[in-house]
Amino acid sequence: MKRSFTIALLVFQLILAGLAFADTLELKDGTIIKDCYVRDEGVDLVVWKKLADVGTPNYVVYPRSKVKQFHIQRDEAWDKHPNLPDLSVTFIEINPKLAGLHGRVDYDKWGRPILKGGSILDLGEETAMRPEDAVKNLKLKYSPGEEITLTAHVKNLGFATAKPFGYSWLIDGKELKSGVYGKPLKEMEEVTFPLKWKWQDGFHKVTFSIKTDQPQIATINDSATDPLWAFAFTFTVAKGRVEAWHQNRTAYGTFSFEDYYRWHLDIMNKLFEASKFPSSPEGIKARVRLDRIVYADDVEKAIANLVAPDGIRYDQGGWNWIDDQDRNKKWESPSKEWRNATEWSLPHELGHQLGLTDWYVLDYGGDENHVWPDTGEKVAHFQNHPVQMMHWHGPHLYGEVDAGYLNMTWDKPRGHFGDFYFAIPENNYLRIVDINGLGVAGAKVEIFQRGCVVDKGAEPGEDHGVKYYPVVEDGNFDLPLSKDPVIVGETNEDGIIRLPNRPVKEVRTLNGFHRKPNPFGNINVVGQRGDMLVKVAKYGRPVYFWLEIYDFNVAWFRGQKDNFTIVLKTPYGSTSSPLPPRSVKAEQEGENRVRISWSAPEIVREQQYLDRPIGYRVYRRLGSDCLNDRPWFPVATLGPEAREFVVDMTQYPEDIYWFSKTNRFAVSTIGELSVESELVETVLQQNTK
Repeated sequence: MKRSFTIALLVFQLILAGLAFADTLELKDGTIIKDCYVRDEGVDLVVWKKLADVGTPNYVVYPRSKVKQFHIQRDEAWDKHPNLPDLSVTFIEINPKLAGLHGRVDYDKWGRPILKGGSILDLGEETAMRPEDAVKNLKLKYSPGEEITLTAHVKNLGFATAKPFGYSWLIDGKELKSGVYGKPLKEMEEVTFPLKWKWQDGFHKVTFSIKTDQPQIATINDSATDPLWAFAFTFTVAKGRVEAWHQNRTAYGTFSFEDYYRWHLDIMNKLFEASKFPSSPEGIKARVRLDRIVYADDVEKAIANLVAPDGIRYDQGGWNWIDDQDRNKKWESPSKEWRNATEWSLPHELGHQLGLTDWYVLDYGGDENHVWPDTGEKVAHFQNHPVQMMHWHGPHLYGEVDAGYLNMTWDKPRGHFGDFYFAIPENNYLRIVDINGLGVAGAKVEIFQRGCVVDKGAEPGEDHGVKYYPVVEDGNFDLPLSKDPVIVGETNEDGIIRLPNRPVKEVRTLNGFHRKPNPFGNINVVGQRGDMLVKVAKYGRPVYFWLEIYDFNVAWFRGQKDNFTIVLKTPYGSTSSPLPPRSVKAEQEGENRVRISWSAPEIVREQQYLDRPIGYRVYRRLGSDCLNDRPWFPVATLGPEAREFVVDMTQYPEDIYWFSKTNRFAVSTIGELSVESELVETVLQQNTK
C-alpha cells in the first residue's frame, strides 16, 4: 500500500512538472513563442526563451511593432530561491549635490509660479520677473574642473554569500580605476566604492562594473551606466518593504526592489531617446538617474529629512514608498501581477517630478451651457494626442510638448511644473474655411474658456478689432467652460480672425518661459484654462471647434514663435458651390447597416453650369466632440443619379470616442471641378457602432 502511494505521488509530481508554464508571446506574423519570459520596455520587449537565461544577456529583443499580444503567467519555479549570490550595482551617488526647487515654487491668485522660501532670496514683487537673482545663492551646477565624488553602491541581492570580486570605473567607456574587493559579501549586505573625478561639461557617462567568476542569479545588474547630465532622483523606502520584495523575482529578472525600480529609470531614458518629433528629431536629450536610495526605519521622518536645514531639497525629485504597511510595520510581498509586469504609472509620475503635467486635464465632458443643437448632447473634448505617457499610463512615448520642454530645460533645476504652457506664439490666427477650403468671410466668432468666469463688472478690451472680456481672478481655475464668451469677433474677407493677446500678470521662470499677454490670458500651470471652445456662426448655422493649448505649445517649440495659424473647416458651402441635396435621411437596417437617402437639389436656374451636379458625397461623423476633434470622414463618392447609399457601420476610423458614439451622416452635392455644396446633416437616432 505504501509503495503504491509513493508511485502515485511520483506520477503526480511528474505530471505537475509537465504542466510547468510561463509567458506566451504572439507576433504579428503568426509566430507564437510559448514558455518564455517577457519584459515590457515600451518600444520593445525583452524576451528570455528559458528560465535559466533570465537575468542574463541571453535574450531576444522584439520591436513592439512586431508584437500582436503577450500574456504573462508564471509558475512557482519563477520565484524559487536559487542558492546563489547576486551582486548588483544598485545606484551611483554624486556629491556634492545640486539644489533643486521642489517645494519652493509658490502660486498666487493669478496662477503665477514664484520662487519662495528656504535660502531663495525674497525680492518682493520683483521675484516674479527676476528668478535668476532669487536663486543666486544656490548651487545649481558644477564648474568645469570642480572635484566631485562618485560613489557606487553594490549589494548582494542573492541567497548565498558572494566571494571577493573585482570592479572597475569607466567614464565614456574609458577605464579610470580598477581594483578588487577582498571580502565576502553576505545576503543583502552592501559595500560602496568612491571615485574622485574632475567635472567636465557635456554629455558624459559613468559606468561601474563588478567582475566575478562565481555563478550568480543574474549578471545584467553587474554593471550600471549613468548619464552624468541626468536629473538626480532620490528613492525613499522602508527597509521592511525592501526585504519583502527580496522574497520574489520581478519582471526585471532578479529578486530585488532596487533592480526593479532602477530599471524603470532605464525605461524612462529609453522612451526619452525614442520620443522623436518634428521639434525633437533626435529625441529628448534629458535623462534621469538614481542618485540615492534612503533605506528608512521611519519613512515619514526620512521624507521630512530630505529637506536640508536651509529649506532646500538637494535632488531633482524622486519617489517615496509609503502606505499602511509602513505605518503598521507589516510588509507583504507584491502580487504576482504587480511585480511581474512593468509599473507604467511610475514613468508617468516621475514625469511630474520633471515638471510635466497631466495632459488628461484637457479632456472635458462638457456642460449644460454648451450643447449640440441637433441632439442636446454636451459639446465634449478629448485631448488631441492621448496616446502619450503623460496622458495615459502605459508603454507610450512622451509627447512633443514634453520633448520640447525637457530639451529646453535639461540643465535646469527641477521644481517648476507646467511652465511650458507659457510657450505661446506672439500672433495667433484662426482661418475659418468652408467645405472647399475657401475662407468664410463675415462669420461671427465667439470663444469660451474653461477654468474661468467672465467678470460682468469689468469693461471689455479690444485688440486688432477683436473684443476680449476680463475674467474673475480669484485663484480658482477648477471651473467649467465659461457661460459667456471671453473673445468675440468677426472674420475678415479671407476668413481670418486674429486672436487678441489678453492682458496677464506677467511672470518668468528659471526655465526660461515668460507668461506674456496671449489669447489664453492668465493660463495656469495645471492647464484647466488650456481649453477654449470656438463657436462659428454664419447662415444661421452654428458649428463648434476646440482650441487646445497643446497645439499652440507645439507650434512654439517647432519654431513658430512669431505667427501661428489654425485652420478650422466648417461644413458651409462656397459662393460657387452647387445647390445642396434635400431631405437627407438615415435609417437603420439591421445591426451594422444604415441606409442614407436624399433627394436631388432643387432646380432654381435652368442650364446653369454652377448648379450642375456631377455626383454626391456621403459623410459620417462620430461622437459629441467638435468638428476639428472628430471631423467628418467620407464613406462614399457616387454618381449624379444616386439617391441612396448603405453604410457599413463596422468601418470607421479607430479613434477614441470617449464621451459619445452618436452617429451623424451628411451628403453634399459635387459640382464641376469637384466643388462641393454645404453638407446637409442628419442624426441617426439610435447610437450604434
